[in-house]
Amino acid sequence: MNNARPKTRSTRRRRQLLLAPILGCALLLATDARAAGTSPVLALTAAGASSATSGDRILSAEGSFNFDDLVQIPFPAAGLLVVQGSRFVRYEVDGSMVEATSAAVSDGVTPLDLPALLAAAGSPVGPARLVRIHADGVTVVLPSDFTAGAALVMLYAHHDTEYFVSNAIPVVLP
Repeated sequence: MNNARPKTRSTRRRRQLLLAPILGCALLLATDARAAGTSPVLALTAAGASSATSGDRILSAEGSFNFDDLVQIPFPAAGLLVVQGSRFVRYEVDGSMVEATSAAVSDGVTPLDLPALLAAAGSPVGPARLVRIHADGVTVVLPSDFTAGAALVMLYAHHDTEYFVSNAIPVVLP
């Protein structure tokens, strides 16, 4: 009877010794995957537009930008995308902007669409500019040729061969 107890302990101990390295490796791999930081969290929770007394139309978007990754890791492109019909304007994190037209954006934007949109060139029409970007929000002035009506707002990022697009938030432009 005394022999049964030590056998159970030794079997349990062997299992623990076998599981310890497996769990250690799993934790190490999970830590390394998180530490790489190359998959930014891009999620919008709200967007709104208003008219300023100057006539500028201001758009603000809020959400989770994983701002530290976007600033510290060299993303060749990252920013806010406003789409209205087949027109779009990109506001880059560095303050540059591109306004262009593409049939690809008329039914939404996917990561597969992003390479062509990032290759598009065009200067935005008057007073468009990036006003402010911070950890949980971005504020921009829209180009004057964007008309009143429905639009979509989303975040995007590009790193190496990966393209990322957030959820799209509908907004009504004044």
